[in-house]
Amino acid sequence: MKHAILTIFTRTPLHVGAGSSVGAIDQPVIRERHTRFPVIPGSSIKGVLRDYAAQQKIDDIERLFGHAPVNKEDKAYAGAMAFGEARLLAFPLRSAKGSFALATCPLVLARYARDRGLAFDIPQVKDGEAFTAEAVRLPSGQSALEEYVFKSAGVFPADWAEHLAGLLDDTVLRQAKAHFVLLPDSDLTYFAEHACQVQHHNRIDNETGTVDEGALFNTETVPSETLFYAPCHSLKSETDDNALFGHFSQSERLVQFGGDGTT
Repeated sequence: MKHAILTIFTRTPLHVGAGSSVGAIDQPVIRERHTRFPVIPGSSIKGVLRDYAAQQKIDDIERLFGHAPVNKEDKAYAGAMAFGEARLLAFPLRSAKGSFALATCPLVLARYARDRGLAFDIPQVKDGEAFTAEAVRLPSGQSALEEYVFKSAGVFPADWAEHLAGLLDDTVLRQAKAHFVLLPDSDLTYFAEHACQVQHHNRIDNETGTVDEGALFNTETVPSETLFYAPCHSLKSETDDNALFGHFSQSERLVQFGGDGTT
């Protein structure tokens, strides 16, 4: 079995919903229960890529993604590809210098290094401190992210900055090499939960021109310029792995994940 890593860099706010909620947010995004980091389920990734493959008229869609029976005589079978959930790799934050920062933490980097097989060092960060790249570092050495100020713990590791900025051929991500910030785990958890966007929506009655009663609601979205990664696996030993992953790894693709695709 061969595996590969799928990298996702959001260009617009992303809503992969967890369903209705009784909390302050009517339609929250899906999160890991223990870290509160937003995720994209593997089933969502598989569905999106299957739809993309159909649009591109790829011949062996059912071999790649599986076959659902259409009658009693028909037999179902699994596809040759399996998709893990997309985990958070870097989260964008407002910065007093440099407009924005892409924040990560030791826990996120450790999980990514494990899944990718990397041997880069991962520095530990004390509470109230941050390893920062040049573009977001104030003259005092501090960094101001959202409403919080962090003391300098040092420079963001150059090997990690080079690797993360080179994951995709994207202009913003390449420029973000000078915007990375390494925060304590607890701080990234806080920001990933409380610094997402909340958008308000309503539905207009065509006859009255006013809002329908009970039709005002809000939706949580993960900001644009959020970086995710997802492990992908080939499941069948007879499969040509290079041809299998080649359908999706030849170049970057622009695809629609999550809901609210027309807004």
